[in-house]
Amino acid sequence: MAGYKVGDRFDITHLHNQHDHNITIGNTIQKVMVVFDKPQYYDTNQFLNKKPNFLKQKRIAYINDISALPNSILKLFIKPSMQKKSFDILLLRDIEQSKKLNYQDNKITLYSLKKHKIIKIEYIDSLKIESYLSK
Repeated sequence: MAGYKVGDRFDITHLHNQHDHNITIGNTIQKVMVVFDKPQYYDTNQFLNKKPNFLKQKRIAYINDISALPNSILKLFIKPSMQKKSFDILLLRDIEQSKKLNYQDNKITLYSLKKHKIIKIEYIDSLKIESYLSK
């Protein structure tokens, strides 16, 4: 699926987190990490549970693309467990916005940004998340 390219403006800038707070992806964000699938979500959360301030320290926005998830499943099962997390998980529910994102099977998409301009797109293995994000 075609998505953003290097040089494009990352224009998904307002999303709600797991607590239904509107969060802005501002100019100070240096990376946007997008998780699409359950195994990558699980691995990412295992890492972040050990380092709950990591996202803020590294200026990373963490987006979970849940656009294909039925609302009832989200409300009954997924969101209650997300709400226990101390870090923000930005929830992408809009199918049209989701189509802008770059996807590879079994990978996390990592956008490096400079004032919302995409300067690099990487696809990372969720088991190696710490080494990629610590750069």
